[in-house]
Amino acid sequence: MTTADHPRRRPTTAVWALLVAVATGLLAWVRIGSPARGVAWAEDSGRFLTDRLTLGPVRSVWHPYDGYLHVLPRLVVDAAVALGRIDLYALSVSAMSCAVLGAVCGTVFVLARGVVRAWPLRVLLAAVPALVPLAPVEIAGTAANLHWYLLFAAPWLLAHRPRSWWSSAWTAVAVAVVTTSEIQAAVFLPLLLLGRRQRRVIPVAAVALLGVAAQVTAALTHPRSATHRGGITSFRDMTAGFVAQVVGGSGNADARAVGASVSAHGWWVVTVPAVLLVVAVVAALVLADWRTRWMLLAVSVGAGAVWYAALIVNRTPGTTWSSFTPAAWAGTAPLRYAAASSMFLTAAVVLVADVFLARARWSWRAAGGVLVAASLVAFVAGAGAVPLREPGPQWSAEIEHRASYCAAHPGDTVRVGAMPRIAGWDATVPCAMVERAVGR
Repeated sequence: MTTADHPRRRPTTAVWALLVAVATGLLAWVRIGSPARGVAWAEDSGRFLTDRLTLGPVRSVWHPYDGYLHVLPRLVVDAAVALGRIDLYALSVSAMSCAVLGAVCGTVFVLARGVVRAWPLRVLLAAVPALVPLAPVEIAGTAANLHWYLLFAAPWLLAHRPRSWWSSAWTAVAVAVVTTSEIQAAVFLPLLLLGRRQRRVIPVAAVALLGVAAQVTAALTHPRSATHRGGITSFRDMTAGFVAQVVGGSGNADARAVGASVSAHGWWVVTVPAVLLVVAVVAALVLADWRTRWMLLAVSVGAGAVWYAALIVNRTPGTTWSSFTPAAWAGTAPLRYAAASSMFLTAAVVLVADVFLARARWSWRAAGGVLVAASLVAFVAGAGAVPLREPGPQWSAEIEHRASYCAAHPGDTVRVGAMPRIAGWDATVPCAMVERAVGR
């Protein structure tokens, strides 16, 4: 019996998507590193865990915080608590957050099928959240920053045209999770118009609008705290920050090193790549088919919208980049908004490369090859970024150290440290949970 009688079956899209999801989730896990995985970060400890222990598993999920809903991050925290091992809480949150990242990557791989022609570039596009140099610095492996990854999936979900009602249902569920976890997904709502003539898009559109409406309601009823009432960064400074932190950070996660280059050689080291990228995007918009054109426009707008909106809303101090001295650059750090914006920027590069590589003229194909090579070099060069939480207190050790106190005071609570080491991020844990975890 020959192979002609039984032709070799190729892996299905679902199998490839699963492989992409597992590989990217594991890559994110490895990039975070062993010390950082066991450290709780910010809201994961001081807000989401505290709310879960105070409000319970249902009320906490829908409880607004700082102006909007965080449904999926709170569900991750719920699952980590439900495991019953509070000593493994930080490690569990890191693992589940990496799994969510992998799921996002697998989803994008599937949904980009009708946009990205070359399957290697589709894999590269899907893997962007796990590969960008800035990812492990703050956002990877933390429930508090899962919304950035969900935002990356938002344009692909909202532009998707389901081929069956089952596909419509699953897309609607995913959109519900995204919109109730990230209010900025509203930026991509116009993409729903791509499927306006299809009935199967109606459930997706309805869920998207309901999710955004829920976020708006949360913003109106639970406004952001007074810590966000400082001065708004000027447009000039925001733009300078974009080219330094986002464009520069897409190739080097070390903001101090990027700043040192700007100080030593001038702003051209980051503005020239930015201008070249704008030219490439415009050229690709002219050459691309209508569907690719819409997605390229969406991710390009997303790169800027995330950055400018985050700075305006959060009013982050220390953002006068255009007037930074060498000393100011030496004290700067990458912002989490830069990581999110970098994902969209890198996605735009991949889409542009795919458009160029599909052209017949060698000059376009060469330009596409250069973009792919530049992306791969940036990924490899930035692979060693160090997470901000790496030097923080190990959660499991903190629980173990408090076990003796809890044995003597079983009805009391203990404070468990997290990163950053500032007021409000430590967690208050009941001694009953500590004793149950350490077996005393």
